[in-house]
Amino acid sequence: MPLHLLGKKSWNVYNQDNIERVRRDEAAARAKEEAEEQRMQQIDTERRMQILRGEIPTPLPEIEDKPNDGGREDSSYGSGRERKRRKKAGENDTDFEMRIAQDQTLASDSKKQIVLRGSVDAPLVDHSGHIDLFPQERSSKSVEKNAEAEKETAKRKKEYEDQYTMRFSNAAGFKQGLENPWYSRNAVTAEALANDMPSKNVWGDEDPGRKEREAARMMSNDPLAAMRQGAAQVRQVEKERKRWREEKEKEIRELEEAERRRKRRRRRSEGDDDDLENFRLDESDRDSSRRREDDRDREHRHHRHRESRRRSHRDENGHHRHRHSRHRHSYGD
Repeated sequence: MPLHLLGKKSWNVYNQDNIERVRRDEAAARAKEEAEEQRMQQIDTERRMQILRGEIPTPLPEIEDKPNDGGREDSSYGSGRERKRRKKAGENDTDFEMRIAQDQTLASDSKKQIVLRGSVDAPLVDHSGHIDLFPQERSSKSVEKNAEAEKETAKRKKEYEDQYTMRFSNAAGFKQGLENPWYSRNAVTAEALANDMPSKNVWGDEDPGRKEREAARMMSNDPLAAMRQGAAQVRQVEKERKRWREEKEKEIRELEEAERRRKRRRRRSEGDDDDLENFRLDESDRDSSRRREDDRDREHRHHRHRESRRRSHRDENGHHRHRHSRHRHSYGD
């Protein structure tokens, strides 16, 4: 008959008591870690507040890496001898080790002292009513500046900046006067270049047309000349458009005047000649001459009308006579 002794051993990992003890140990270790984490977060919060207030943060507490396994010294055993820890009644190895660790933690916590720096009574709100997280002591004494020294410093700074800075006053030459600015030397420079231009080709022969070609090439490559030519073309186009508009307006005025004349003639021809409705005593000479011209036109039109009627009557009579003669000839045959 085999003996089942494993379940009777206190160190058996599958024993129910040992399993519960391990769970309790894990829970205690977890609680201890959470408490330590909370304590460190509180210390970090205090350090951040001190930094925001402009204070020197409190140094972090030192963590003892090597716990004192020997425990407290007992005076009954001498100064260099440690007291030996013993198990209590009904206590196994795990409970004994946990009790020793707990005693050492309590002893180390009682020895640690966190010394925080005294808080500075600096107000968070300044005299204007704004929140100031970084208060600073401002000196009430006004700093007096030396005017001559400031002026000399500004002068040296300006002279140094003039070496690499371009200003509007430098367009005509800085510290050189305005008697002969750069834009007044263009014509002289162009003439000098034209005179100094060689009149021979690459083979050394005389080329009389080289200067003209070079001048034309320079003019074609000159953007200012191109701009002037474009401006001249624009002005010419504007003149042409203006002249065309004036001609059109003149034609329109002549057509309107002719239309007004025609309407007046039509009204006069339809109305009575003796009608004095439009008669004015203060009529100008131009209107009177225009009226006389209209009268002549009307008489001429009546005359042509009478002539056309006479001619038509004469043509009709001749036609009737011709038909009558043809009819007589046909009957005689």
